[in-house]
Amino acid sequence: MLRLAQRRAARTFTEALRPLGIEGRHHGVLLNLRKHGPLSQRQLIDLTGSDKSAMVRTVDDLESRGLAVRRPSPADRRAYAVEMTDEGRALFAEAARISEDVAARLLDGMDEGDQELLIALLERFVAAPEG
Repeated sequence: MLRLAQRRAARTFTEALRPLGIEGRHHGVLLNLRKHGPLSQRQLIDLTGSDKSAMVRTVDDLESRGLAVRRPSPADRRAYAVEMTDEGRALFAEAARISEDVAARLLDGMDEGDQELLIALLERFVAAPEG
């Protein structure tokens, strides 16, 4: 059931983001850059659960669109930090609004108590130790 729910949510979110020219993977990187500030690609991989080659493609996409830039990391001269541009911040603001709308649509069939319960249960599920 979780896999079916994830597929439905991902499909709906992908469709909603299409007019912005980004996908969920782009949104995930922008979300983490917004939340944490400039990050290395390694940090983005850890935060998003992506792999190295997929992250390189995603950051390349964001850079080519002018939504993010790679700059030398002040903390590690051997690494680069990815940071959002002004254009990236503007697009992320629109994507965040879309994300809220999609979440509201996906939960629309439930009353407020059921929505709160589902969110609480999912938070517990995600926070539970693996194994």
